[in-house]
Amino acid sequence: MKSLIKPYAAIVITMSLFGLSFVWSEQLLTFRDFPPQSLILCRLFFSGVLLLVCLVAAKRFQLPKRRDLKWFFLLALFEPFIYFIGETNGLRITQSPSLGSIIITTIPLFTMAACFIFYKERSTWINIAGMLITLPGVALVMFNSDLTLQVPLSGIILFFMAAIATAGYAVVIRKLTNYSPFTIVTFQGFIGTLYFLPLAWGFERQALAAVRWNFDTLYPLAMLTVFVSALAFVLFVYSAKKIGVTRSNMFTALVPVVATITVVLTGREVIAWHQAAGMAVVIAGVLLSQWRAPAPQAVRNL
Repeated sequence: MKSLIKPYAAIVITMSLFGLSFVWSEQLLTFRDFPPQSLILCRLFFSGVLLLVCLVAAKRFQLPKRRDLKWFFLLALFEPFIYFIGETNGLRITQSPSLGSIIITTIPLFTMAACFIFYKERSTWINIAGMLITLPGVALVMFNSDLTLQVPLSGIILFFMAAIATAGYAVVIRKLTNYSPFTIVTFQGFIGTLYFLPLAWGFERQALAAVRWNFDTLYPLAMLTVFVSALAFVLFVYSAKKIGVTRSNMFTALVPVVATITVVLTGREVIAWHQAAGMAVVIAGVLLSQWRAPAPQAVRNL
């Protein structure tokens, strides 16, 4: 039991940082006019450099084997590339960290479906019921009381694209179990930088040159780089290797809790009662979808 304390603590910290990342990202995108692709590029490059320095200093630097390069490139394609295109641009369009975080909470549902398709992992009826319960919860969050969408549909689609991309990430990362979390996240970041460079250079050079580089810009950028793109992803890969990707993703229920509490306390959003109810339904559904019946005592003692 003690051996599980560290991975569970790691995933709780990870999801809490992911929740805060919505607030820091919105601060840069909405209030500082930071171009979205360039924001991701900066995060990935500087976090990659930071992790590379740590690996070299600890004498644990490890080059990927040639046969595994395709998996590293596919991993980075799903996340950070597709994931961050969805999340960051969805946040820019909706300007709603709470809505984005609750849609991202559906990640375990897509992961469960992907693992069934590729690894034949079966779910119980309770798990499937939990998955279905989340649907009305997401609807409550997305719609106003008069059944009109709170935000543009394009932003919602982008958030769901990010959630689906994470399911692809969960499938691919199982091919890289021979590498340390630091190694995976370091090369994932550098490959992601290569993916984002043409977008940032081709479409956002002027917008990036116009960014005001002061404390209000550098502080959230540093938080996203060090604590989310570096630390949080390392902790996620670590916990996924110890307790499994599916069980780790269960803790995405913490993301909207942290994001919503932060935006409400800072006065950035006001949450209506039906939105709060929807968040509760989604979180309950996600937890139910990941429920596993305890093994019989006789079996556990074998």
